[in-house]
Amino acid sequence: MNADGWIEEEEFYLWFRMKLPRSYIKRDYMYLSKKICQYLPISTAKTILRCNGKEWNVTLTSIVRRRLVNGWKQFVVDNKLKKGSVLLFELVEATSSAVIFVVEVQG
Repeated sequence: MNADGWIEEEEFYLWFRMKLPRSYIKRDYMYLSKKICQYLPISTAKTILRCNGKEWNVTLTSIVRRRLVNGWKQFVVDNKLKKGSVLLFELVEATSSAVIFVVEVQG
């Protein structure tokens, strides 16, 4: 497993790991790993984060630095994330109409 946030292919799914800085806890956005962006639709897309049997609707922006907005803060609050929390994002669907990540809180 690559702890540096690099994309890995495991059983056909791409994933990246993110250690959350304080700014991602305080604000309603999270920039995505640049390595995953090549697998995502180029336009703004509705995105679902699945974690611990629940789902959160967020938006994937289409700007140069791709980020999750409009719902990210609620995901942080509901999962009691804090500075230094480590999340594993597994990309399970990426079409022009929807993006789905399964997210595992690892610490």
